Amino acid sequence: MESSVAAEKKADPQFLGETAIKPSALQIGRVTVDPPLILAPMAGVTDGLYRRIMAEHGAGMVTTEMVSTQGLIRDQVATWRLCAHDDRVKVPLAVQIFGGDSRVMAEAARRLEDKGVQLIDINAGCPVRKVVKQGAGAALLKAPQGLARMVESVREAVSVPVTVKVRLGWDENSINVVDTARMLESAGMDAITVHGRTAAQFYGGQAHWEWIRRVKEAVSVPVVGNGDITSPGLAEAMLHRTGCDAVMIGRATQGNPWLLSAIAARWSRGRTQERPPDWMDYENLVTDHVSLFLEQKPQAAGHVRKIMLWYSRHCPGASVLRNELTRCTTVGAMLQVFGAWVEEIRHRGLSLMSSKVPEQEAKKERINEKQTLDFRGLKPCG
Repeated sequence: MESSVAAEKKADPQFLGETAIKPSALQIGRVTVDPPLILAPMAGVTDGLYRRIMAEHGAGMVTTEMVSTQGLIRDQVATWRLCAHDDRVKVPLAVQIFGGDSRVMAEAARRLEDKGVQLIDINAGCPVRKVVKQGAGAALLKAPQGLARMVESVREAVSVPVTVKVRLGWDENSINVVDTARMLESAGMDAITVHGRTAAQFYGGQAHWEWIRRVKEAVSVPVVGNGDITSPGLAEAMLHRTGCDAVMIGRATQGNPWLLSAIAARWSRGRTQERPPDWMDYENLVTDHVSLFLEQKPQAAGHVRKIMLWYSRHCPGASVLRNELTRCTTVGAMLQVFGAWVEEIRHRGLSLMSSKVPEQEAKKERINEKQTLDFRGLKPCG
C-alpha cells in the first residue's frame, strides 16, 4: 500500500511527470463545494471562529466539532451552540453528529434540518475512548450492518444530504472499509469521507491512501480523501493517486490557514493569486483570532495560549516562544511576548510562507529550530 510519505516523495511535479490538477467543484446533493477542499471536524478546535477563518482562507466547506445527538435531543444550550451558523461564512457548513442509537441519530438530524442545517455528517471514525464506549464513532465500524441501518434511519428523517466519515476499520486485522462503503451507499448516504488510518492507529503512523482509491473504485457516490495532507503537493498527490473527488484537511490547518489559501490558489480556475502574506498579516490574524475568541470566552487564557502555539508551528524560534508562553499567566503578557517574537522574525527578513507552506518558496533556504536567532526582545513572563 502506498502511504502518504511515499506520495510526498513524488509530489513535486518534476517527479510526478503529471500536470497540475484543477479539480471541479464537488456536488453533494444540493450542496456545492468549491473548491473541493474541506475543513475536517476537530473536537475542541473547529468552533465558529475557527471555521470562519478557514472559510476566509479558501476552504470550500467547513465542518463543526462532532456534536452529541443526546445533547441535541435534550436541548442542551452548549450542544446547540456548536452547530451555530455564522452568516459571515459564505461556504456550506456541515454538522457532524455522533451517537450509538439510530432513532436518536435520526431525531437529532431532523431537528438540525428544521434549524436550517445544509448537510449532516455521521461520525463513524472517532477513536477516542469516551466516544467509543457509547457505541459511537469508530465503534460503529465493528458492526457495519448496524451503521448501515443508522444511515437508513437518518436518510429517512431528512431531505438534506447525509454523509459519513469513516476510518479503514477498527485495526489492521479488520480493515473493512470497502465493504462498509458499499453497504452505506446502498443505505442512502450521499458521500463518504475516508481517513486512511484504522481506529487503533489514532493519529499515529501513516495514512494509507490505497484504501481511499479502492473505495472510490467501489462506490458511485463522491469520495473525500483525508489523512496526512500537509502541503499543496500532497493535496494534488491525493487526487492523482486515489481519484477522490475532494480532500479534507484537519490538524495541518491548526495555526496555518495559509495552507488552504495556497491549495485554493493552485486549484483556481482563471483567478489571480493575491500577494503572499507577510509577518504583519500573520500577527494581525493571530491577534484578531485571540481578540474575537476572548469576546466569547474572556476567562479562557489557556486556550489563548493554545491558539498562539498553533500559529507558531514550523516558525523560526517556535521553541523559544513556547517556553515563554508557558510561563505567562495573563493574556496581556502572552500578547507582549508574541509581539516581540514576531518582530524579531520580521527584522531578520524571513519569509512567512517558507515556514508555513514551504512548497511555495522551495528555492529559499529554510531556517530551522537549531539555527541561532536573537530573541532578546522576549522578556520573561513573571
